[in-house]
Amino acid sequence: MKKQLLSLVAVLGALILNAQVTLVKEINDQGTSNSSPANLTVHNGKIFFAGDDSNGSNTPGGADLGKELWVTDGTSTGTTFVKDVRTGSSGSNPFNLFSFNNKLYFTAFDTSSELWTSDGTEAGTTKVDIMPSITGEAPQRFVEFDGLAYFTVGSQPGSTTQETVNKLVQWDGVNDAEQVADVGAGFETVLQDMIVFNNQIFMYMNYSTDDATVGNELYAYNPTTDTFTLIKDIDAGTGDSSISNFTILGSTLYFEADNALWKTDGTTGGTIAVAPASTLAGIANLYAWNSLLFFEGDDGTNGDQLYVYNPTLETVTNISNISGSNNDHNPGDYAAYNGYLYYSGSGATNSNKYLFRTDGAIISQIDATIKDIDEITVLNDMLYFEGDNGSTGNELYSFDPSTLSIKNAKAEIISIYPNPTTDYIIVPTSLLNRNYTIHDVTGKQVSEGAISSEKIELNLNNGMYLLHIKTDLSTITKKILVK
Repeated sequence: MKKQLLSLVAVLGALILNAQVTLVKEINDQGTSNSSPANLTVHNGKIFFAGDDSNGSNTPGGADLGKELWVTDGTSTGTTFVKDVRTGSSGSNPFNLFSFNNKLYFTAFDTSSELWTSDGTEAGTTKVDIMPSITGEAPQRFVEFDGLAYFTVGSQPGSTTQETVNKLVQWDGVNDAEQVADVGAGFETVLQDMIVFNNQIFMYMNYSTDDATVGNELYAYNPTTDTFTLIKDIDAGTGDSSISNFTILGSTLYFEADNALWKTDGTTGGTIAVAPASTLAGIANLYAWNSLLFFEGDDGTNGDQLYVYNPTLETVTNISNISGSNNDHNPGDYAAYNGYLYYSGSGATNSNKYLFRTDGAIISQIDATIKDIDEITVLNDMLYFEGDNGSTGNELYSFDPSTLSIKNAKAEIISIYPNPTTDYIIVPTSLLNRNYTIHDVTGKQVSEGAISSEKIELNLNNGMYLLHIKTDLSTITKKILVK
């Protein structure tokens, strides 16, 4: 018996206590005021990010300099203000941080929005005007391909007013950037992030000569042939497919389109919706890890949950199924480390985002005190992220996974399917060699054994049963309906 959308078991809330989540530095130390660290980017053994010390307590001169560039080595003393790019309290709002040719770059606004570079020092933080003939090109959506950096910029020298939004340019890191060559008759407007796939740059965009017939759709730019090619008109006709969340897993590119999960091999015929996810909406926050695709989805009943797509088995499984007064789990901000995928998610009782992790089958909540988790980043065997302990405001925190004691876990969440079933259930490999018992609704034990494979044969009459599995963390109890 095989079902496309697999059922998931939820066993209480997953709490792991005494995890060492530590405040790295209260950058804005005026009570609950936020420094709101954002765009955390690892470069040369440090994390660069944007932060706002409106209190001026950790900023040169003790002044409010707005949201500017900061850097940290993971210690409090090593977390420092870099440079006041935009003089005064307004802030340059650094974004689009990336590494290219062993240098750290970012986009910021001083008197116009330009590209900057930084080595983590004030003197080493300078403007890199990649298109000096225009002002305020605002480069963003960086990808690297074949030794070149590709961006979109807001305008082009000599362009008509129709050609001033999100053009694709290339840059070698030395000479001025230039608009990519295009043998077509129209011009492009890139609408979302881009990704390198199959020796091309894939993007959600509009091409002017196609607009009247296909709208905004999936395109690829080929630097070898200098062409923008429509891969597929997903929302047939003039409708827009609203593509986002490009993610590569194996030899396939996955993405969200029209609120559904899609995939492509780079061809029109190979661009199709992922069938096992066809009943889900609200597709967001895709992440490829351990040969699986993780994403947020909504089955219309259980709110936004964490799902896993297995392309080998062609199955989609809900591995969170958080239920309670707050139905939405809202998973996102993933970071993989040492056999686990860490992420932020809401618990059963409120919409606050806490630190979770999963091995692909079980999810566990790491901490219940630090909320508003996002921007999870790994550096030197530690996790760093934005968080709030309720008194400092949103600041920079760290988590040392080596401090996590499995003995402190209160509960866990396990996926078991199909349910209802006829003659068997599938359990995670993490439960191999565990003992189980099955009782009917009167409490009579009708089966027992050790789990020797993922498949447990039932051989039971129709009815409701209780499955009990003893683990190191708890005793899992799950209702099973046999039809």
